Amino acid sequence: MNILICDDHIAVHESISAYLQAEHMEFASAFNGKQALLMLEKGKFDLVILDIMLPGLFGTEVCRQIRMSSTIPIIMLSAKGEEMDRITGLELGADDYITKPFSPREVIIRIKTILKRTHYAPAPQAELLQAGKMTINPNTQEVYIEEQRIEFTVKEIELLTLFLYNKGKILSREQILNKVWGYDYPGDTRAVDHLIKRIRKKFPKEPAGFEIKSIYGMGYKLETVL
Repeated sequence: MNILICDDHIAVHESISAYLQAEHMEFASAFNGKQALLMLEKGKFDLVILDIMLPGLFGTEVCRQIRMSSTIPIIMLSAKGEEMDRITGLELGADDYITKPFSPREVIIRIKTILKRTHYAPAPQAELLQAGKMTINPNTQEVYIEEQRIEFTVKEIELLTLFLYNKGKILSREQILNKVWGYDYPGDTRAVDHLIKRIRKKFPKEPAGFEIKSIYGMGYKLETVL
């Protein structure tokens, strides 16, 4: 696995890279947003660790530009006082975020969790999941609306898959958070709202035979519609 670390503080690179090496993972360092985008364009990486407060090009803008052409997993680093920037990052397509100061071991656990999901190959006999005109292939992690493939990030596909396994059932924000992010996730349920907002934006405007409904005071559910 090859990880791109983008942060303007050398100490962050040193602490994370030491743990990556211990896990036999490769890594590369970028110290500003433009450098990170150039490295992503020329190299092959499995995940990006991206600081929000970067010199020149902010991490949120880097995240936005990455998502224009790639679904590579992104973990954003943010200071405690950068909540709005963190929310913006989630809305733009970040898969996870970690608040500074952090334990490098925590970063490694998050990386391994995301990569395990990204590279997990279900059994060949896994059935297609369908709702209306949407089809998810669990074997290839591909999502189609009729014949058109729609690009979704790892977290977005995980949430859609959860909904399809629970069609018509109301899932609370806490249930979704635990299933998609894990029980030890330190963030709050707003991450769920931002993820669903991102997914809805990718759906076609014309009716597709399904809808993710907000159930006031309870959560969300996916149901087919005529």
